[in-house]
Amino acid sequence: YYADFVIYAAVLATALVVTAWRDTPYTTSIWLLTAAIGALSWTLFEYLLHRFVLHQIPVFAAMHDAHHQEPLAYIGTPTWLSLGVIIIAVFLPAWALGSFATASALAVGVMAGFFWYGVVHHAIHYRRPRMIARRLLLASRHHSEHHYARQPGNFGVTTLFWDRVFGTVLSRPADTPGRH
Repeated sequence: YYADFVIYAAVLATALVVTAWRDTPYTTSIWLLTAAIGALSWTLFEYLLHRFVLHQIPVFAAMHDAHHQEPLAYIGTPTWLSLGVIIIAVFLPAWALGSFATASALAVGVMAGFFWYGVVHHAIHYRRPRMIARRLLLASRHHSEHHYARQPGNFGVTTLFWDRVFGTVLSRPADTPGRH
C-alpha cells in the first residue's frame, strides 16, 4: 500500500532533477507545461477508471468492492500495475507520436496526478497527514457520499469537475450505509 508513496515520489523527484539538470530553461519550461497537461489529464483518467473500470467491469468491481466494504483496509493498485498502465497507455503512444521529452513529461504528469490521488485518498480515509486532511473536508464529505449513497456517483476523488461534466455529482448527503 505504501509503495506508491515511495516509488512515485522517487520517480517524480528524479525526473524533475534530470530535466532541470540537462535541459535549458526554455525546454524545461515546455517540459513542465507538458507535465502539467498530463497531471490535469489524470483527473479525467481517474474519473473514467473509477466510474467504468472499478464499478462496472466485474473482476475489477469485485476487488474495488472490498474497498467499499472495508474503507480503512490497506487496499490499493499494485505499483507495478499502475506504472505499467501509465507506460503503456501514456508514455509509449506519446513517444511514438511525438518525442521522448513529450512522452516523459506527459507520463510524469500523469504519475504526479496519480501520486496526488493517492495522497488525497489516504488523507480522506485515514485523516493523515492531518495538515492535508484538515484541508480536504469537502472532498472527504463527497467521497463518503460515494461510499454510502444508495446510487452511484462522486467518482472523482481529487476533483468533482468530471462528475459535474457527466452529471454524476450526488446532490444529497449519504443517509443510509450500503453498497452500490
